[in-house]
Amino acid sequence: MSIKKIVVFLLALGILSGGYFLYRWSRGSSAAWKFIPSNAVVVITSEHLQDSFYTATEADVDLKRLPFLDIASDNLSLLNLLTPDRKKLSGFLKEKVLSYSYHPRTSTEWGVILYIPVKDDEEAKWLKSPQRAGIRALHHTFQNQRITDIIDSNSRPLFSYLIKDDFLIVSYYGDLIEDVVRASSLNLESFRLKSEFSQIHDSDYGTSLYLNSEAWNSVISSEHSDGVLREFSRNFGRYQDFHIEKSKEKGPLTLKSTGTDSPDYYLAGITNGIPGAPFAGHRHISQQTSFLYRTAVVDKEAFQKNFLKWHKSYKSEAWNKLNYYIAGESNLLIENLGSELILCQLEENNSISDGKILLAEFSNYEKLRPVLQKLAKLATQESSVSADQYQGYDIYSVPLPELPSGLYGPMFKGFPRSYITYIAPYLVISNNSQVLQNYIVDYENQITWKQSPEYDSALTATKNEAQLSLIVNLRKAQTRAGKQAAKNYNDLTSKIEAVVFQCHYDGNKAYPEITLYPKKRQTASKVLNRTFLNINIEWPVIYDTELAALQNPVDGSSEILLTDQNNNLLRSSNLYEGKTKAVARLNGPIVTAAYKLDFLNIGRQQRIFATKRSIYVLDEDDSTRISTFTGTLPSSQPITALYSIDGGNEGSNRLIIKNEAEELFLWENVMKPVKRLNRSVQFESIQSPVVALNQIGNRGFIVTQKNGKIYLLKENGTVRPGFPTDILTRTESAFTWAQNPESGQPELVGVSVSGELIRIGLDGNITSRKQLLRPEPGSRFRTLFDRNSLDWILVRSLNSKTAIITKDGNELFEIKDILPNSIIQYHFFGVDNRFISIKSGNYTTVFDMTGKRLGDKAIPSEMPVQLTYQPGYYKLLIFSRSEEKVQVWSVKLR
Repeated sequence: MSIKKIVVFLLALGILSGGYFLYRWSRGSSAAWKFIPSNAVVVITSEHLQDSFYTATEADVDLKRLPFLDIASDNLSLLNLLTPDRKKLSGFLKEKVLSYSYHPRTSTEWGVILYIPVKDDEEAKWLKSPQRAGIRALHHTFQNQRITDIIDSNSRPLFSYLIKDDFLIVSYYGDLIEDVVRASSLNLESFRLKSEFSQIHDSDYGTSLYLNSEAWNSVISSEHSDGVLREFSRNFGRYQDFHIEKSKEKGPLTLKSTGTDSPDYYLAGITNGIPGAPFAGHRHISQQTSFLYRTAVVDKEAFQKNFLKWHKSYKSEAWNKLNYYIAGESNLLIENLGSELILCQLEENNSISDGKILLAEFSNYEKLRPVLQKLAKLATQESSVSADQYQGYDIYSVPLPELPSGLYGPMFKGFPRSYITYIAPYLVISNNSQVLQNYIVDYENQITWKQSPEYDSALTATKNEAQLSLIVNLRKAQTRAGKQAAKNYNDLTSKIEAVVFQCHYDGNKAYPEITLYPKKRQTASKVLNRTFLNINIEWPVIYDTELAALQNPVDGSSEILLTDQNNNLLRSSNLYEGKTKAVARLNGPIVTAAYKLDFLNIGRQQRIFATKRSIYVLDEDDSTRISTFTGTLPSSQPITALYSIDGGNEGSNRLIIKNEAEELFLWENVMKPVKRLNRSVQFESIQSPVVALNQIGNRGFIVTQKNGKIYLLKENGTVRPGFPTDILTRTESAFTWAQNPESGQPELVGVSVSGELIRIGLDGNITSRKQLLRPEPGSRFRTLFDRNSLDWILVRSLNSKTAIITKDGNELFEIKDILPNSIIQYHFFGVDNRFISIKSGNYTTVFDMTGKRLGDKAIPSEMPVQLTYQPGYYKLLIFSRSEEKVQVWSVKLR
């Protein structure tokens, strides 16, 4: 070929290529933008929502049931009213890119418009004259456009549609079709969604989603995070686009963005242009975390420069008060800040509905320590409540409202009072002293994300340049008692472990991203939620009052303790063979609840229980050698109950013992004798359990009598001034404490037998009485506690019916046809794993907190069952006693 021909050929090839790419990038989004009314809050394009199956990841997540996409998929079903011929309808929709736009109707409802390409006259013909029994087609003209209104045989409107410019445009709402006519016929100024996204070339994606950030309010309830979620979402920009690739690969599903205008929010401005840092703090994040908000970048100096520049112009009352108390020393709290801030919203438990932990990367803590001590003393009016120690960590109580917000900006709200410690490399701030103590326990016992198979590698991708991240544990986020999300997405919560929102900033562009991480362990359908008998342990006579089923909280391993006729204590930890092994000799059978906790404060759990005469603590070291410690009461009356409480001098657990004479005793340490707790008052008919109040400046014990007298004891056993409080009615359950969301301080709370939810201040005065719904006069109410007193819930009973009620008084579910003298138990293994067991006759049924029965059969049980939970396997173990056997059953939950 001559040189001239080669030049001509290359020139032609270049022109063709240039033309192709010009066409490719100039034709923009495949959405039907020219028809879409300007009040659209969501626009979707997809060529797959009409498919029978549209799944992704090895968990086969149904993409048609994802937020936003589910509404579009559901609205597609109205096309079934056009024709009964499914094959014809499927052919009409096949391989077409459909558009959907959402328009607000009310504060909670959207109207949806569908835009479907019509490829030829044949399709247009049958659409103009739909043939289906039971419907009639009427027509009206709007701005010279013929709109078809479909009504049923009773003249009720079903939907309306318009055929225009080779598109079928259809909606349940006829006025929306008229809005389409207006939008396409008038030369209106382009609305923001259209101007932002109409030029994006999205034909390479299977599904594209364009939205105004306010649309998320219909999906995620802000109750979960008390405004923090709203503040954090401002970092993602008001207008967002997300795209799903056509090829749905295994592993996480990622919805990517092509970029939108960077938001005008302070965290986005501080981190913009500095690459994000991978997450290395897994061992600092408690497994109780339901929401984790994080901002982190690699360049600490650049971050510090931007942060201090922003902070100079930031005004807050908390910062002013901080300067009032410690003047220029307050700068230590911001000048030594690193480049990582993490806010953890914790699951609801132990009467704390809004627990937060803030981790601020910090250097030079030794210089800050005396400043914190000074601040705590100057700002605290009460004596001896400004500082404390817990498991060797200093804890400072600073009563400056919203201190973290004053330090780090409005993202970090919800701290009426701050409790501060340091766990390198983070300054740790909590809004509740009990929450901070629980966090320290989880950190010391390594119950953290580092030991979690689902979260041990979160955000560690080598190319992760996102400066801001939000990780949501879906199960914990959606199952907080009484605080359901705006909408439940069962396919998500059953198959997805976590949703990660990230945002990467580069110049004037923000690139949000959503990743769905499927559960790593999937259970076959033939095993899921089926009841299996693991073992039978032949045990003709049971001597113990309760079944002693114990669980290691770190790895979930379980065991059962039994005593024989010679008072030998035997253990069975192999729950497949059921072999027992003698571990100790007791002075009688077990008569109380049994616990597994670190009473010795040595970093491992001990087995703890009581006979009528003694309390036993059994410690097993790494070489399986067992050491036995015993405690005896300074009383001749037999032991009847044993309660585990926290709040020891070194952060260890303590034990409260009750005897037959309704006397209370406290055992704080194996090196100390058991001491009498109540010296100045004689109790009667104590309702179990005795609950510990363990907060800086507010330590004590809550004792409830059946006659309605509520006592708050000090640490030394004397009654606190203002108590006892007489609620003037009987109660069949103990009072506990709850965090007041406004003050952040504790208050006593309980329910009377007639259903009054009563709150009592620490001065002994009743602050509120709320009558719960009492549908029938004979209904009786009580508080149901978890065996370890980690959580509580309310119960309403009448004859053969029992209703489970949240702490706020909202009914979760009701069970009917229960036999008399039934036994109801509450089992708490974290907010996402809570169960109710009901022993009715000689059978027990287990329910989750939605009222769903777990397992496919009832468990035979002559005495109350005990439950343990293995989180690594999503397996519930049920220990029962039936027909001279101790049985262990298992149910796979996920």
